[in-house]
Amino acid sequence: MIFSHILSGSILAGTGFGVFWHFFQRVSLFNRLIWGFFLLTVSLAALISIFLFAGIPSLEPLHSSMIVLSDSLGVVCAVVGVWGLLNRRTYSLTTFISTVLFGLLLFIVLLLPEVRVFTPVIPSLAILILMLLAVFSLLQRNKRGLWVVLAAMMMGLATKAQLMTSFIHPTDFNHYTSALALYFFGKAAER
Repeated sequence: MIFSHILSGSILAGTGFGVFWHFFQRVSLFNRLIWGFFLLTVSLAALISIFLFAGIPSLEPLHSSMIVLSDSLGVVCAVVGVWGLLNRRTYSLTTFISTVLFGLLLFIVLLLPEVRVFTPVIPSLAILILMLLAVFSLLQRNKRGLWVVLAAMMMGLATKAQLMTSFIHPTDFNHYTSALALYFFGKAAER
């Protein structure tokens, strides 16, 4: 049992559910569902990690799969959600289904042994796209872009958690910075 991992995982899971509940209530249905897939895949991966670190090692394969799901379907939904948020787009059922299908296809491809090595590339590419979207939004004087920049910075820091071993455990650092990223995405959606 690793208490610090359980605590940080609980904070991340709670932040994901809380941000979805608090900040995305006024967003249109399909936009909210797209954001929900992003926030809830991250939260579910954190929730499974709580049980894993509490002493149930049989959850390791499920935890690994949930991380890949949040790094594929989750980040695809985040990019599409940010695009809609910054450009004030209301998505249709077609866009929602296309986004989810593309994310699930990416998830299935990343589960293949030959392609698994590219799994860390997808979140990094998504962070780059989010930063570009946010910068263009800031150029148009859209203040939501600042929150997206902060969220993307926190996501970027979370990917570099392995470098923080002298200060804090990488797992805890990843959980805390991811929780901050989710909060900043929620602030971007706030009206």
